[in-house]
Amino acid sequence: MGRDQFGRLMRKDIMNMFRSKRLALLLAAGIGVAACAPVTVLNGITPSSSFDKTKNVVFGDGERDTLDIYRAEDPKAGAPVLMFVHGGSWDSGSKDMYKFLAEGFTREGYDIVLPNYRLYPEATFPNFLEDNAAAVAYTAKEFAGRPIVLMGHSAGAYNVLMLGLRDEFLAMEGVELCTSVAGIVSLAAPTGIVPLESERLIQIFPERFEGEDAALNNVSNPMPPLFLGHGESDTTVYPENSKALAEKVVARGGQATVEVYPGQSHTDVVKVLSRHFDGGTTLKADIVTFIDGLPKSGNFCR
Repeated sequence: MGRDQFGRLMRKDIMNMFRSKRLALLLAAGIGVAACAPVTVLNGITPSSSFDKTKNVVFGDGERDTLDIYRAEDPKAGAPVLMFVHGGSWDSGSKDMYKFLAEGFTREGYDIVLPNYRLYPEATFPNFLEDNAAAVAYTAKEFAGRPIVLMGHSAGAYNVLMLGLRDEFLAMEGVELCTSVAGIVSLAAPTGIVPLESERLIQIFPERFEGEDAALNNVSNPMPPLFLGHGESDTTVYPENSKALAEKVVARGGQATVEVYPGQSHTDVVKVLSRHFDGGTTLKADIVTFIDGLPKSGNFCR
Protein backbone atom coordinates (compact mmCIF):
# COMPACT_ATOMS: atom_id res chain seq x y z
CA MET A 1 0.00 0.00 0.00
CA GLY A 2 1.40 3.38 -1.03
CA ARG A 3 1.79 6.38 1.24
CA ASP A 4 -1.03 8.32 -0.45
CA GLN A 5 -3.46 5.44 -0.07
CA PHE A 6 -2.43 4.94 3.55
CA GLY A 7 -3.13 8.61 4.20
CA ARG A 8 -6.52 8.56 2.47
CA LEU A 9 -7.73 5.58 4.45
CA MET A 10 -6.66 7.10 7.77
CA ARG A 11 -8.02 10.59 7.09
CA LYS A 12 -11.65 9.88 8.05
CA ASP A 13 -10.69 8.35 11.40
CA ILE A 14 -8.36 11.18 12.30
CA MET A 15 -10.93 13.82 11.36
CA ASN A 16 -13.51 12.06 13.52
CA MET A 17 -11.03 12.17 16.39
CA PHE A 18 -10.55 15.89 15.84
CA ARG A 19 -14.31 16.42 16.14
CA SER A 20 -14.14 15.02 19.65
CA LYS A 21 -13.25 16.90 22.82
CA ARG A 22 -9.57 16.75 21.82
CA LEU A 23 -10.14 19.32 19.07
CA ALA A 24 -9.91 22.38 21.29
CA LEU A 25 -6.67 21.17 22.84
CA LEU A 26 -5.15 20.40 19.45
CA LEU A 27 -6.02 23.78 18.00
CA ALA A 28 -4.73 25.49 21.11
CA ALA A 29 -1.44 23.70 20.55
CA GLY A 30 -1.22 25.22 17.08
CA ILE A 31 -1.79 22.12 14.98
CA GLY A 32 -3.53 23.08 11.74
CA VAL A 33 -5.59 20.08 10.66
CA ALA A 34 -6.26 21.14 7.10
CA ALA A 35 -2.62 21.92 6.41
CA CYS A 36 -1.24 18.54 7.51
CA ALA A 37 -1.32 15.05 6.10
CA PRO A 38 -3.24 12.65 8.36
CA VAL A 39 -0.18 10.65 9.48
CA THR A 40 1.75 13.88 10.10
CA VAL A 41 -1.08 15.10 12.31
CA LEU A 42 -1.25 11.80 14.18
CA ASN A 43 2.49 11.91 14.82
CA GLY A 44 2.22 15.55 15.81
CA ILE A 45 -0.24 14.80 18.61
CA THR A 46 1.75 11.78 19.80
CA PRO A 47 3.92 12.61 22.84
CA SER A 48 7.64 11.86 22.96
CA SER A 49 7.98 11.39 26.71
CA SER A 50 8.18 7.57 26.63
CA PHE A 51 11.32 7.27 24.50
CA ASP A 52 14.73 8.61 23.58
CA LYS A 53 15.11 8.66 19.78
CA THR A 54 18.25 8.26 17.70
CA LYS A 55 17.45 9.21 14.11
CA ASN A 56 18.91 8.15 10.75
CA VAL A 57 21.47 5.66 11.97
CA VAL A 58 23.38 4.29 8.97
CA PHE A 59 23.44 0.49 8.64
CA GLY A 60 24.55 0.11 5.01
CA ASP A 61 25.92 1.83 1.93
CA GLY A 62 22.65 2.75 0.21
CA GLU A 63 20.84 6.07 0.43
CA ARG A 64 17.91 4.47 2.27
CA ASP A 65 20.04 2.28 4.52
CA THR A 66 19.11 4.18 7.66
CA LEU A 67 17.07 3.37 10.73
CA ASP A 68 15.63 5.10 13.78
CA ILE A 69 16.02 3.71 17.29
CA TYR A 70 13.39 4.46 19.94
CA ARG A 71 14.67 3.47 23.39
CA ALA A 72 12.03 3.16 26.08
CA GLU A 73 12.40 5.57 28.99
CA ASP A 74 10.97 2.93 31.31
CA PRO A 75 12.16 -0.36 29.78
CA LYS A 76 10.47 -3.66 30.55
CA ALA A 77 12.86 -6.09 32.19
CA GLY A 78 13.88 -8.95 29.93
CA ALA A 79 11.94 -7.65 26.94
CA PRO A 80 13.16 -8.37 23.40
CA VAL A 81 13.99 -5.59 20.96
CA LEU A 82 11.27 -4.94 18.38
CA MET A 83 11.90 -4.08 14.75
CA PHE A 84 8.99 -2.71 12.70
CA VAL A 85 9.21 -2.69 8.88
CA HIS A 86 6.90 -0.25 7.08
CA GLY A 87 4.60 -1.08 4.20
CA GLY A 88 4.02 0.80 0.96
CA SER A 89 3.70 -1.75 -1.87
CA TRP A 90 7.50 -1.93 -2.07
CA ASP A 91 7.57 1.40 -3.94
CA SER A 92 6.78 3.93 -1.21
CA GLY A 93 6.60 4.42 2.53
CA SER A 94 9.08 5.49 5.17
CA LYS A 95 10.10 4.87 8.77
CA ASP A 96 9.35 8.55 9.37
CA MET A 97 5.60 7.87 9.20
CA TYR A 98 5.48 5.66 12.28
CA LYS A 99 6.32 7.66 15.38
CA PHE A 100 2.77 6.94 16.56
CA LEU A 101 3.44 3.19 16.39
CA ALA A 102 6.87 3.42 18.02
CA GLU A 103 5.42 5.41 20.92
CA GLY A 104 2.68 2.84 21.33
CA PHE A 105 5.30 0.21 22.15
CA THR A 106 7.88 2.30 24.01
CA ARG A 107 5.24 3.29 26.53
CA GLU A 108 4.78 -0.46 27.09
CA GLY A 109 8.51 -0.69 27.84
CA TYR A 110 9.87 -2.00 24.53
CA ASP A 111 12.81 -0.61 22.58
CA ILE A 112 11.89 -0.51 18.90
CA VAL A 113 13.88 -0.03 15.69
CA LEU A 114 12.34 1.31 12.46
CA PRO A 115 14.42 0.83 9.28
CA ASN A 116 14.03 2.09 5.74
CA TYR A 117 14.87 -0.12 2.76
CA ARG A 118 15.32 0.21 -0.99
CA LEU A 119 12.15 0.70 -3.02
CA TYR A 120 11.10 0.08 -6.61
CA PRO A 121 12.32 0.99 -9.22
CA GLU A 122 15.74 0.91 -7.54
CA ALA A 123 14.91 -2.39 -5.90
CA THR A 124 13.11 -5.55 -6.97
CA PHE A 125 12.77 -8.90 -5.21
CA PRO A 126 14.81 -9.77 -3.15
CA ASN A 127 16.72 -6.48 -2.69
CA PHE A 128 14.42 -5.16 0.04
CA LEU A 129 14.83 -8.42 1.96
CA GLU A 130 18.59 -7.99 1.80
CA ASP A 131 18.26 -4.47 3.23
CA ASN A 132 15.97 -5.61 6.03
CA ALA A 133 18.42 -8.40 6.88
CA ALA A 134 21.24 -5.85 7.13
CA ALA A 135 19.08 -3.77 9.49
CA VAL A 136 18.48 -6.84 11.65
CA ALA A 137 22.23 -7.46 11.76
CA TYR A 138 22.85 -3.90 12.92
CA THR A 139 20.15 -4.23 15.56
CA ALA A 140 21.59 -7.54 16.80
CA LYS A 141 24.97 -5.85 17.34
CA GLU A 142 23.51 -2.69 18.88
CA PHE A 143 21.43 -4.72 21.34
CA ALA A 144 23.85 -7.61 21.78
CA GLY A 145 22.53 -10.46 23.86
CA ARG A 146 18.86 -9.56 23.43
CA PRO A 147 16.50 -11.42 21.08
CA ILE A 148 14.65 -9.55 18.35
CA VAL A 149 10.97 -9.67 17.43
CA LEU A 150 10.33 -8.73 13.81
CA MET A 151 7.13 -6.84 12.99
CA GLY A 152 5.73 -5.46 9.76
CA HIS A 153 2.60 -4.19 8.05
CA SER A 154 1.49 -5.10 4.53
CA ALA A 155 4.61 -5.14 2.29
CA GLY A 156 6.72 -4.84 5.43
CA ALA A 157 4.92 -7.84 6.94
CA TYR A 158 5.75 -9.84 3.81
CA ASN A 159 9.38 -8.81 4.23
CA VAL A 160 9.68 -9.97 7.84
CA LEU A 161 7.85 -13.22 7.07
CA MET A 162 10.31 -13.97 4.29
CA LEU A 163 13.26 -13.32 6.62
CA GLY A 164 11.80 -15.95 8.92
CA LEU A 165 10.88 -18.43 6.21
CA ARG A 166 14.20 -18.17 4.35
CA ASP A 167 17.10 -17.90 6.74
CA GLU A 168 19.71 -17.31 4.03
CA PHE A 169 19.08 -13.55 3.98
CA LEU A 170 19.98 -13.19 7.65
CA ALA A 171 22.79 -15.74 7.33
CA MET A 172 24.43 -13.59 4.64
CA GLU A 173 24.60 -10.82 7.27
CA GLY A 174 26.03 -13.11 9.92
CA VAL A 175 22.77 -13.48 11.86
CA GLU A 176 21.54 -16.88 13.04
CA LEU A 177 17.76 -16.81 12.67
CA CYS A 178 16.90 -19.41 15.29
CA THR A 179 19.00 -17.90 18.08
CA SER A 180 18.47 -14.21 17.26
CA VAL A 181 14.80 -13.82 16.24
CA ALA A 182 12.40 -14.81 19.00
CA GLY A 183 9.20 -14.24 17.01
CA ILE A 184 7.53 -12.55 14.05
CA VAL A 185 4.42 -10.34 14.04
CA SER A 186 2.78 -10.03 10.63
CA LEU A 187 -0.01 -7.49 10.06
CA ALA A 188 -2.00 -7.84 6.82
CA ALA A 189 0.74 -9.58 4.85
CA PRO A 190 0.27 -10.74 1.26
CA THR A 191 1.45 -14.35 1.29
CA GLY A 192 0.69 -15.53 -2.24
CA ILE A 193 -2.82 -17.01 -2.25
CA VAL A 194 -3.33 -15.59 -5.75
CA PRO A 195 -0.86 -14.61 -8.51
CA LEU A 196 -0.01 -10.93 -8.84
CA GLU A 197 -1.78 -9.09 -11.63
CA SER A 198 -0.65 -5.48 -11.29
CA GLU A 199 1.88 -4.56 -13.98
CA ARG A 200 3.96 -2.62 -11.46
CA LEU A 201 4.01 -5.48 -8.95
CA ILE A 202 5.02 -7.93 -11.68
CA GLN A 203 8.01 -5.70 -12.34
CA ILE A 204 8.93 -6.07 -8.67
CA PHE A 205 8.08 -9.79 -8.49
CA PRO A 206 8.60 -11.31 -11.97
CA GLU A 207 7.44 -14.70 -10.72
CA ARG A 208 4.10 -13.10 -9.71
CA PHE A 209 4.00 -14.83 -6.30
CA GLU A 210 3.93 -18.19 -8.06
CA GLY A 211 7.52 -19.20 -7.26
CA GLU A 212 10.08 -18.72 -4.52
CA ASP A 213 8.89 -15.15 -4.05
CA ALA A 214 5.65 -16.26 -2.31
CA ALA A 215 5.64 -16.79 1.43
CA LEU A 216 3.31 -19.77 1.00
CA ASN A 217 5.90 -21.49 -1.18
CA ASN A 218 8.62 -21.30 1.47
CA VAL A 219 7.07 -23.16 4.40
CA SER A 220 9.57 -25.96 4.85
CA ASN A 221 12.28 -24.99 7.33
CA PRO A 222 11.98 -24.45 11.10
CA MET A 223 11.20 -20.84 11.98
CA PRO A 224 10.33 -18.69 15.02
CA PRO A 225 6.72 -18.45 16.28
CA LEU A 226 4.35 -16.35 14.20
CA PHE A 227 1.52 -14.02 15.11
CA LEU A 228 -0.56 -13.07 12.08
CA GLY A 229 -3.09 -10.27 12.57
CA HIS A 230 -5.56 -9.34 9.86
CA GLY A 231 -8.63 -7.14 9.55
CA GLU A 232 -11.84 -8.91 8.60
CA SER A 233 -12.76 -5.94 6.39
CA ASP A 234 -9.40 -5.81 4.60
CA THR A 235 -10.10 -5.63 0.86
CA THR A 236 -6.53 -4.66 -0.05
CA VAL A 237 -4.94 -7.89 1.22
CA TYR A 238 -7.61 -10.44 2.07
CA PRO A 239 -7.47 -12.28 5.44
CA GLU A 240 -7.16 -15.60 3.61
CA ASN A 241 -3.49 -14.69 3.10
CA SER A 242 -2.80 -14.98 6.85
CA LYS A 243 -5.09 -17.96 7.37
CA ALA A 244 -3.48 -20.01 4.60
CA LEU A 245 0.05 -19.34 5.83
CA ALA A 246 -0.81 -20.16 9.44
CA GLU A 247 -2.44 -23.44 8.42
CA LYS A 248 0.60 -24.44 6.39
CA VAL A 249 3.08 -23.55 9.16
CA VAL A 250 1.09 -25.47 11.78
CA ALA A 251 0.72 -28.48 9.45
CA ARG A 252 4.52 -28.57 9.16
CA GLY A 253 4.86 -28.57 12.94
CA GLY A 254 5.59 -24.89 13.42
CA GLN A 255 3.89 -22.39 15.71
CA ALA A 256 1.51 -19.84 14.18
CA THR A 257 -1.38 -17.90 15.67
CA VAL A 258 -3.79 -16.09 13.36
CA GLU A 259 -6.35 -13.56 14.56
CA VAL A 260 -8.90 -11.89 12.28
CA TYR A 261 -10.40 -8.72 13.78
CA PRO A 262 -14.03 -7.80 12.98
CA GLY A 263 -14.57 -4.41 11.39
CA GLN A 264 -10.85 -3.76 10.88
CA SER A 265 -9.52 -2.63 7.49
CA HIS A 266 -6.06 -2.83 5.94
CA THR A 267 -4.85 0.32 7.68
CA ASP A 268 -6.82 -0.20 10.89
CA VAL A 269 -4.45 -2.97 12.01
CA VAL A 270 -1.58 -0.51 12.17
CA LYS A 271 -3.64 2.54 13.16
CA VAL A 272 -4.83 0.84 16.37
CA LEU A 273 -1.22 0.55 17.56
CA SER A 274 -1.40 4.31 18.26
CA ARG A 275 -2.43 5.48 21.73
CA HIS A 276 -5.24 7.45 20.07
CA PHE A 277 -6.96 4.42 18.50
CA ASP A 278 -5.97 1.44 20.63
CA GLY A 279 -9.29 1.09 22.46
CA GLY A 280 -11.37 -0.38 19.63
CA THR A 281 -9.80 -3.82 19.32
CA THR A 282 -7.66 -6.27 21.26
CA LEU A 283 -4.98 -6.37 18.55
CA LYS A 284 -2.30 -4.44 20.41
CA ALA A 285 -2.95 -6.37 23.64
CA ASP A 286 -2.76 -9.61 21.67
CA ILE A 287 0.60 -8.61 20.19
CA VAL A 288 1.98 -7.72 23.63
CA THR A 289 0.74 -11.04 25.02
CA PHE A 290 2.40 -12.88 22.14
CA ILE A 291 5.71 -11.06 22.63
CA ASP A 292 5.75 -11.50 26.40
CA GLY A 293 5.06 -15.22 25.99
CA LEU A 294 8.08 -15.87 23.78
CA PRO A 295 11.17 -17.65 25.17
CA LYS A 296 13.96 -15.36 26.35
CA SER A 297 16.79 -17.41 24.84
CA GLY A 298 17.72 -20.69 23.21
CA ASN A 299 16.59 -22.09 19.88
CA PHE A 300 13.46 -20.18 18.92
CA CYS A 301 12.60 -22.22 15.83
CA ARG A 302 10.28 -25.16 15.37
